[in-house]
Amino acid sequence: MTQTAVVVTFTSTCGTTETLAHAAAIGTVNARTLPRLRRLADGSRTAPPECADALRRLEREYVPPTEADIAGAPALIVVPSAGMTPASAAWRPFLEMLDRLAASGALAGKVAAVIDAGDGNTVAGFTSALAAHGFVVIAADGADARTHGRRVGERASAQVNHGSGAASTQR
Repeated sequence: MTQTAVVVTFTSTCGTTETLAHAAAIGTVNARTLPRLRRLADGSRTAPPECADALRRLEREYVPPTEADIAGAPALIVVPSAGMTPASAAWRPFLEMLDRLAASGALAGKVAAVIDAGDGNTVAGFTSALAAHGFVVIAADGADARTHGRRVGERASAQVNHGSGAASTQR
């Protein structure tokens, strides 16, 4: 039997947001799902000099998400850096990919979550964008990234194992 996959997509220049993505990924493992960590290119952002080594490592260790990743997984977790919006240069191509997948019906009812990197406006913007693409968005309700990731993994497994439907935002 194939293990349920959860795609964890993030942006990170210095490694801070990567740490949150790892915590969410650990949560998905706690729910007995397989995390697939994917990092978006930083668009026009430049790394501060003190982050140059971290950025080189991030660019070497991660690949960006593909349509096949998103279409093939029942769940998506996004971890945008604080202050980013769905229109940010790093996220725009990803959201355009979601547009294409949503138009084909490939996202309807899939589970998603936004991990909070410290900016409520960022979380709200990405939550709205994911819901508009047909995702069932699982709210954090004050949970840390690991707990939030576990909830997403549990919901994804339940959907795969039981074919359950859901509304647009869940707690």
